[in-house]
Amino acid sequence: MRSGVHPACAREFTLHALGSYSLALPVTALAPTRLGEGLAGQAAHDGQPRWLDGLQAQHLRISSALGSSAPGAVLVAPLQVDAKVCGVIELGFIGTPANAEAIRQLAVQVGEPVAVALRSALYRQRMAELLEQTQRQSEELQAQQEELRVSNEELEEQSRALQESQARLEAHQADLEQTNARLEEQAQRLERQRQDLVIAQQALQLKAKELEKANRHKSEFLANMSHELRTPLNSSLILSKLLADNRDGNLSDEQVRFARSIHSANNDLLRLINDILDLAKIEAGHVEPNLERVAVAEVVQRLHDIFAPMAEHKGLQWTTRVDPAVGETLLTDDQRLQQVLRNLLSNAVKFTERGAVALEVFQPLPGRIAFAVRDTGVGIAPEQHEVVFEAFRQADGSTSRKYGGTGLGLSISRELAHQLGGEIRLQSAPGQGSVFTLELPVVLQLPQAPPPAPHPAPVPAQAARDDRHRLQRPQRVILAVEDDARFAEVLYTLVHELDFDCLLADTGAEALQPAQRFQPAGILLDMSLPDQSGLSVLEQLKRDPATRHIPVHVVSLHDRVQTALELGAIGYAVKPVDRSQLAGVIRRIEERLDRRRARVLVVEDDASLRDSIRALLGATQAEITTSGTVADALDQLSSHTYDCVVMDLALPDGSGYDLLEAMSRSTEYSFPPVIVYTGRSLTPGEEQQLRRYSRSIIIKGARSPERLLDEVTLFLHSVESSLPPDQQRLLQQARTRDSVLDGRTVLLVEDDVRNVFALASVLEPLGVQLELARNGREALERLQQLERVDLVLMDLMMPEMDGLTTIRHLRADPVLQSLPVIALTAKAMPDDRERCLEAGADDYIAKPIDVDRLVSLCRVWVRK
Repeated sequence: MRSGVHPACAREFTLHALGSYSLALPVTALAPTRLGEGLAGQAAHDGQPRWLDGLQAQHLRISSALGSSAPGAVLVAPLQVDAKVCGVIELGFIGTPANAEAIRQLAVQVGEPVAVALRSALYRQRMAELLEQTQRQSEELQAQQEELRVSNEELEEQSRALQESQARLEAHQADLEQTNARLEEQAQRLERQRQDLVIAQQALQLKAKELEKANRHKSEFLANMSHELRTPLNSSLILSKLLADNRDGNLSDEQVRFARSIHSANNDLLRLINDILDLAKIEAGHVEPNLERVAVAEVVQRLHDIFAPMAEHKGLQWTTRVDPAVGETLLTDDQRLQQVLRNLLSNAVKFTERGAVALEVFQPLPGRIAFAVRDTGVGIAPEQHEVVFEAFRQADGSTSRKYGGTGLGLSISRELAHQLGGEIRLQSAPGQGSVFTLELPVVLQLPQAPPPAPHPAPVPAQAARDDRHRLQRPQRVILAVEDDARFAEVLYTLVHELDFDCLLADTGAEALQPAQRFQPAGILLDMSLPDQSGLSVLEQLKRDPATRHIPVHVVSLHDRVQTALELGAIGYAVKPVDRSQLAGVIRRIEERLDRRRARVLVVEDDASLRDSIRALLGATQAEITTSGTVADALDQLSSHTYDCVVMDLALPDGSGYDLLEAMSRSTEYSFPPVIVYTGRSLTPGEEQQLRRYSRSIIIKGARSPERLLDEVTLFLHSVESSLPPDQQRLLQQARTRDSVLDGRTVLLVEDDVRNVFALASVLEPLGVQLELARNGREALERLQQLERVDLVLMDLMMPEMDGLTTIRHLRADPVLQSLPVIALTAKAMPDDRERCLEAGADDYIAKPIDVDRLVSLCRVWVRK
């Protein structure tokens, strides 16, 4: 009998002889047979029994005790179970059996039981082998257990050491748990903030496409309407202000009140225009509060004066109430606070047809103050509570809505409330009125810059030998600011010879106090002073209303004529100067004491605006002459001498350029300082052409009246204290000169002409020499042409080459890589600053530009 390696073997296996009966040879002498080899292998392969007759003598012989003989026939039958062959049995017969078929059938029938037995035997054999293997593994495990026992003893020793370490760690666990609790609270707050940001981002993404289109149309609309609205409004502002001042005293109190109401309404309209233009600035959070101590009662009274008549006109009951627990004052930005409350009260009056409007002030929490505006108006549905705070949105946004307005007030108010450290809450329902509550801190905390170190008071070295303690001619005093003692003595002697008293100062700091105290008829100023530049002293004198009118003549070694004249000097003499030149300088100052009334020529084709300018400048006590054409202006200039010319560019018989060109070509016309006062937009080329003649450009707009008055009084050397109080306030608002920027060259890279004008009006009065480029490529060319540039103001969004690319080119140039650059961008995204700094900018400011911050940045970086 032959069997395979396993009862459940695969199709291919090897047959080994396992046993025999009456076989002459031992079983071990028989060779293994592969599947399909020989008769046995074929039977295993096919699974069918086979007969073999007529065998040769060489076949295996059948043996007995009496002998052996060859078989005559052989039956080969497979042993299989579950359709799998497990072995083969070969039966040899002495002769061919007569019942061969029956024997074959028998072999088939017994094949399965024998196969089962054979498989069982193989299983048992395998189990015995596995048992033996298991016993060996058990012995190995016992040996390993002994090793583990030894290791456990070592681990127990280590465990004791770990327990000691654990005791020390447990001492820190309490602290860690407290820290974890705090971190968990912070994590929860951060998660809430993250969720808020996700919601906001989703809302922004939904509106991005709509805003892109809306912003484009809005920009075009604002660009056009800004000029159209400001030009007529400018005239109205000037006239209403002059009426409200009532300088001639010929108006009744009621008429003055009417004029003030008109002026206030004009200012409200102007404020609305500014709100539209500055909305992006407010939303971007670039409005820095101007802190001051504000009286609560005064705030309420001002609001009462404005809205009580409005409520009375509509038949509404107006009430105000201040809780006794509220403090008398709060520290905040008064202008922004008034703006928010005016917006809230204006809406309350507008949307209330009957009933009452009330302003209540109370203390919601210690350290907080709340202003509640209550009305009995139409009310707002809950689903509209957020909509009304969106820009250009109203609760009723249909074309047939009953109430007008831009929908900007509440949006701006909410942003300003955030700037003031507070918030606006709304309680309202349709038909039940509304309550808008502005809650603020009583003291608004802002980062404070460290106070400047006090300067030691200088000792007036010249005071002992001048006339300050023995004035003979108080109305004829000249202050000489000179650090050279010998030259100062020459000046002292010459001033006395020309019948003046003389004051001496050898430093800039010493010059300011006697100029304020004695109000000299003139000042002789040296540029090279030991403590500061003479230009700095000149700038301080012309910035101070108390000394601004005093004529200053510069006498210096250094040629800074243009800068000094731009700052307001009446003349400039370069040392060395002889006695006759000095005498001429003093006589020129004397002429101003005895001079005729100052004369100003106003060239403007708009008759109403011409009259408004005449009325505005009348406060300077100057003689005002007006002209509406180029020809008439040239006639006036040829027949009279003027101290200042105020002119528009658009004239009926030519342009302002024609007038300036004619004045410069011929000596027949006087050429006094010229102030261009225009509302038209200029191209960069037109601006460059204009600057050949005029250093002062004023664009008709929100601040143009005070700037015009400021420039005229500077050229006329008017005594500011003699002006009406309102004009004095206008001058102080317009005066923004800065000595740090005096004489600096700044390259402005900006493609928008309106922005160029705006920045020029800020920087040029500070003494800045402004150069222009319309794109990055032009800026690189200008930098190669200019001899010196102290600072670059770089817009980011420009044609041909954008700002970031231009900055990278600058930083790649060894000559320009240290040039200070401030980036200007219309965006206000959190990563803009990083992008600018990575490109190589020294600093960054977002549009709409905060002028004070821009000037501050310029001061910092021009010193580099």
